[in-house]
Amino acid sequence: MNAARINSRYLYRLVCFASAAFAALILAQPLQAEGLAGRFEVRSADLELKDGVYHLNARFDLPISEAVRRGLVEGVPLTLEVDLDIERVRQLLPDSRVAELTQRYRLQYNAVSARYILRNENSGQQESLGTVDDAIAHLSEVHSLPALDKALIAADRRYEGRVKAKIDFGTVPFTLRLLMFWVSDWHRESEPYSWTFQP
Repeated sequence: MNAARINSRYLYRLVCFASAAFAALILAQPLQAEGLAGRFEVRSADLELKDGVYHLNARFDLPISEAVRRGLVEGVPLTLEVDLDIERVRQLLPDSRVAELTQRYRLQYNAVSARYILRNENSGQQESLGTVDDAIAHLSEVHSLPALDKALIAADRRYEGRVKAKIDFGTVPFTLRLLMFWVSDWHRESEPYSWTFQP
């Protein structure tokens, strides 16, 4: 009797696991085809001096497919993380880090206001945008982000700036992500964009 119960429980768990794995296999291909597919890169980046502070300007190519657009309309959040590193270039010694900054942005549709809300996660500042195209255009550019005080760098030295970006799209429930750990379409990371400058 006990052995029969154990066998039925084992069989039930096995069937549940097999069903979940089968569902994951079926869903994996469409996600790979319609997720964050396409080019994702930092197109340009520079530092602009304003009132004694260097501000970051950057532009990105975002991998926004039709599936991502549909998801945004349905309220699925899109998150962009921008990492900035500034190092002093030295001849004989390793380069030394002067500053680092991580900035996060979150884009999500608000059904109550029927607007797309672009939120600066660091400062809490928000922008309200009317269309998905406007929202994506705003997300793909960073304007005048305070990054470095002029007093931290020397006028006779050379520096290197490096910008890297990550993007996440929350299409897949967490439980399904555990089963589909080999699929990475909801997360992409750009190659670093580097440039040198001298104050």
